[in-house]
Amino acid sequence: MELRGIKLGSNDFISNSDGVYINTNITKKNPGMLFVYANWCGHCVKFKSTFNELQQQLGSDFPLVSLEDVELKKNTKLSDSLNVQGFPTIKFFDQNGKIVSDYNKNRDKATILQHICKVYHHCINYH
Repeated sequence: MELRGIKLGSNDFISNSDGVYINTNITKKNPGMLFVYANWCGHCVKFKSTFNELQQQLGSDFPLVSLEDVELKKNTKLSDSLNVQGFPTIKFFDQNGKIVSDYNKNRDKATILQHICKVYHHCINYH
């Protein structure tokens, strides 16, 4: 299954002493969600359909972006900075593109939408 949304490369990130940032030209100064995945990962493959549904429902006001594991292999500094411990990894970024939190709850659509509504006040019907 092909992922919708914006696919990032390792050069779309900036790491500094303050944290890891996604280029704001990509995020358009909106908060959003980063999905780090590997194509060989069964849980990642299963989550792709949920990711696509979320992307369709949330639209461009809350961008969903993805990063494939091969991009982390190209840039070990980015891999270390993002602290990816396994796949899939879901992180959230703020309106400045800064990676601000890890997501460790259920990966079903309703739970993720509830989290986005509670934390980012970007609420849509999630039933």
